[in-house]
Amino acid sequence: MGLVATDKDGKIAFYNSAAERITGLDLSKARGRDPENILLSHFCGLKEALDRGESISEKEMECEFTEDKVVPVSVSASKIINEEGQFVGQVLIIRDLREVRRLQDEINRQEKLAAIGGLAAGVAHEIRNPLSSIKGIASYFKSKFDKDSDDKEAAGVMIQEVDRLNRVISELLEFAGPTELKLKQTDVNELLEHSVRLIQKEASTKDIAIKLNLSQQQLVAEIDSDRFSQCLLNLYLNALQAMDTGGQLTIENSITEGNSINIEIKDTGSGIKTEDLNKIFDPYFTTKAKGTGLGLAIVHKIIEAHNGQIKIRSVPGQGTVFTIVIPVKET
Repeated sequence: MGLVATDKDGKIAFYNSAAERITGLDLSKARGRDPENILLSHFCGLKEALDRGESISEKEMECEFTEDKVVPVSVSASKIINEEGQFVGQVLIIRDLREVRRLQDEINRQEKLAAIGGLAAGVAHEIRNPLSSIKGIASYFKSKFDKDSDDKEAAGVMIQEVDRLNRVISELLEFAGPTELKLKQTDVNELLEHSVRLIQKEASTKDIAIKLNLSQQQLVAEIDSDRFSQCLLNLYLNALQAMDTGGQLTIENSITEGNSINIEIKDTGSGIKTEDLNKIFDPYFTTKAKGTGLGLAIVHKIIEAHNGQIKIRSVPGQGTVFTIVIPVKET
C-alpha cells in the first residue's frame, strides 16, 4: 500500500516506496509541496473532501497520476489528530487494484467460457448430423448436373459451405471439451524449429522474412508437443495474415529468473486496436472477415492447461507481440 502524509500546512511530509511505485512519480521531489501540484486531477479528485476534513474509506477510483498512467486504486484518507486534539496533518493510503482487477476479469472470463462451453457442446452435436445429410444430398446432385453448369457450381458451393461449418463445429467441440494433454519432456528449441519449418513456404510467398532467435541453453519443458505446436501455428498464421504487404516474423525464447520460459512471437503487421486487446481471447471475437473467433480462445485454453500464460502487446500500424510463459526444466 502506498502511503502519503501531509503536515498541518497541507504540504507533503512523508511517503513510502509503494506510493512511488503505484503513482509512477518521483516523490523525492514532492516533499514540502502541495499534493495537488504533484498528483494530477486534484489529488485524485479528493481535494475538496480532504479540505473539508472528511474521512474517506476504501473509495475505488481510476487515478491519473501522470498523463500516460491511469491506475485503478482504492483510496482511504483521514485527518491526523495528536493527543492534545490538535490537527497535525492528513494521511492518504493508496491500494493498487491492478492485480485484483486482473483476477476479477479472469474469473469473469472463466465463468463466461464455462457457460458457453456447456451450451456449445450440445448445439454442435445437434447441428453436425443434419449437416452430414445436407452434404450427402449436395454431392449427389453435383454428380447429376452437367459439367460447368451453374447448378453444378451451386452444388459445389453448398458442399464447401458445409465443410466450413463442419470446421467451425470441430473447433467448437474442441473448445467446449476438456483439454486432455499427453505431457512429455520436450526440447523447446527443437519444437520451435520444427513449427517454423511448417510456415516457411507461406511466409516466402507473402514476402515475409522469418527470424528465429533460440536460447543457447537446451530448454526442456513438460508439454504436449502436438497441442503446443497447434498453438504456435495458430499464432504464426495470425501474424502472417496481419502482414499482407510483407514484413518480418520474429520468434525467440529466453529463460526467466522464475524458472519459466518466454516464447515471443512478434510481427510487423497492422496491429490490434487498443479497445480490442481485452477481448482478443474471447470466443467468437474476431477482426477477420472469415474468422471463426475460436482460434485464439483455443490457444488460451491450451496454454492454461499447461499451467502457462499468454499475453499480448500491440500497437496499431506497428505490429503485435504474443508472449507465452510456461514452466521449464533445465538440463
